[in-house]
Amino acid sequence: MILPLVAAFLTSQSPPAPAPGPNEPEEPNRRQQTVVTASRAERKLEDVVVATEVITREQIDALGVRDLGQLLQQQPGVELVYTFRGVGLRLQGLDPEYVLVLVDGERVSGRVGTTLDLGRFSLREVERVEIVKGPAAALYGADAMGGVVNLITRRVQRPLELGGRGMFGTLLEGDARANAGTKQGPFELRVGGGFRRRDAYDWQPEDAATSGAALQRFDGDLSLAYAPDERTRVWLRGGYARRDENAVDLNPSGAVLDRRQRQEQFDVSLGSRHQLADGPSLLVRGHFGLFREQLLQDQRGSRALDDYSQNFTRLYEGLVQGDHRLGAHALTGGVEVLGERLNSARLERSPVSRIRGGVFLQDEWDVLPGTDGEGLRLKVAPGLRFDLDSQFGGAPSPRLAIKLDPSPALTVRASAGLGFRPPSFQELYLRFTNTGIGYVVSGNPDLTAEHSAAVNVGVDWRPPLSGWLFSASAFHTRLRDLINVTAGGVPNPDDPVTFNYENVARAYTQGIELNGRVKLPVRSTYLDLAYTFLDARDLTRDRPLEGRSRHRVNAQLTTRYRPLNLEAVVRGSWVSCRTYFLGVGGGMANVIGYGEDTPTGAPAYVDLEAQVTYRFRSSGIELFVNGYNLLNAGDQQFNPRPPRGVLGGIQWDY
Repeated sequence: MILPLVAAFLTSQSPPAPAPGPNEPEEPNRRQQTVVTASRAERKLEDVVVATEVITREQIDALGVRDLGQLLQQQPGVELVYTFRGVGLRLQGLDPEYVLVLVDGERVSGRVGTTLDLGRFSLREVERVEIVKGPAAALYGADAMGGVVNLITRRVQRPLELGGRGMFGTLLEGDARANAGTKQGPFELRVGGGFRRRDAYDWQPEDAATSGAALQRFDGDLSLAYAPDERTRVWLRGGYARRDENAVDLNPSGAVLDRRQRQEQFDVSLGSRHQLADGPSLLVRGHFGLFREQLLQDQRGSRALDDYSQNFTRLYEGLVQGDHRLGAHALTGGVEVLGERLNSARLERSPVSRIRGGVFLQDEWDVLPGTDGEGLRLKVAPGLRFDLDSQFGGAPSPRLAIKLDPSPALTVRASAGLGFRPPSFQELYLRFTNTGIGYVVSGNPDLTAEHSAAVNVGVDWRPPLSGWLFSASAFHTRLRDLINVTAGGVPNPDDPVTFNYENVARAYTQGIELNGRVKLPVRSTYLDLAYTFLDARDLTRDRPLEGRSRHRVNAQLTTRYRPLNLEAVVRGSWVSCRTYFLGVGGGMANVIGYGEDTPTGAPAYVDLEAQVTYRFRSSGIELFVNGYNLLNAGDQQFNPRPPRGVLGGIQWDY
């Protein structure tokens, strides 16, 4: 009752928002959206040379998602990878270790193994999510072979901003978040916090193990900024998040283990941007991230398999970047330094550290600028980055991108580039022993970096019908020096076998992606359709890359009925059969596909979710009901996502 009363008081102090007029667009022009990821500088979406997908704050709220993994669950061209250490992300068939996740352009510390858990990102302060598929190493360096996902946080725009959101539903899931901000002259302040919890769930109740862990998450952040004019901005941001998970695991030998995992993340960032009177702008930024993970595995009825581990990852990042418009050329260049340090008892030597410096330059050249949006337009964007790693030496990452607009209704984009990924600390130095099954995983300090070469081509067509858009794209990525796991025997408790990492694999991923957006005859109703075909193959083993769906269909229906202040979103996806290779040895063999691999097909499934929202237009209050995984798609082994559920809640913004 308190929230509506506060909203009523605030709205009594200001006039209600006017209803859209008959000639107003039903939704903002997406092509005028400002993005930064593709160029590391602000550009209009219609002007970027490399295709960029944008998920806005309005879309995030309309879908009712609680974290980044749920947001991208049904995003076209995106696949999620579920592991007991978190949810990872595939782009264009490339695994999570080849996809770079950023927050305001800054790296996020704390990959567990090779996966950065998307469940750690609550979206509470996110203004939009930008996705760039394909090679991005020319600007971002290592780990961007498959693409970049960049979360852009909100800025304070008004003297007073308040907001809150709360929801509760199936699995006793609760999510509460709040934020406040103020802009007073040149000063900006924003503070926020959130809490989320959920019970564990189980797709196979006949055994002791759970499919998904019970979780609790706390997070908070503070942002300060000083902007005396439009050309200068200085900011300081800090945030802390803690995520606790409790689950039950069943060891292949029959032992039952209670698993408790805690992840803590702390980040602080200081930066400034200044634009000179004659046009050039300078960005200077520093970032420190600290990630701590604790994992306890407690065997029931015995101490033989009890295990506790603690990892500390420290990330240091510095950037100096300049942007300048020189005639027909928009130049972006800079120097970036990245340092990583890991403390872990599971490494042969600890702590381990590395430092990497990179120099990059990109030129967006308007070869044919067109006139007043008419005529042939051509942009060419050559880019090059050179990284020098303290362990792996130098690595160039060139890219050439082209954007051609034969007419206002047609855009053609193409890019080709190289990328690389240095081995992780775990791949280099891991020393892990599982006595219950009988295997040892040993890192290899002689590993070299993995490399890729990729080509992307895409076409956008905007027919002369409001709200309609069609696009088609194709991609091919060739990978070499991939790191595989090899062994010389079968796991045995009496004579443990050692699994090693080796640069022995070659692979490729290629495919097409088709997208269409249609405005239906019903006012304010849009239908989005997408189809993705993926061919991903391990050339060394002459078999498909594991876990990829060959075909995927996405659909989303969005409608608004303004007379009743109602909005509804329904989105679904069909995912074809995926191939996995299970080894005969069990345990680690099943994890890495060792032994006499037996191909196993995970069944196709349909995922469906929906949200209905009612808006009190004059008060800023929204009531919503969200249903997820409505067809109850999932299983214990290949798709251990949460089962069918319903959430209801309230949101308020001022």
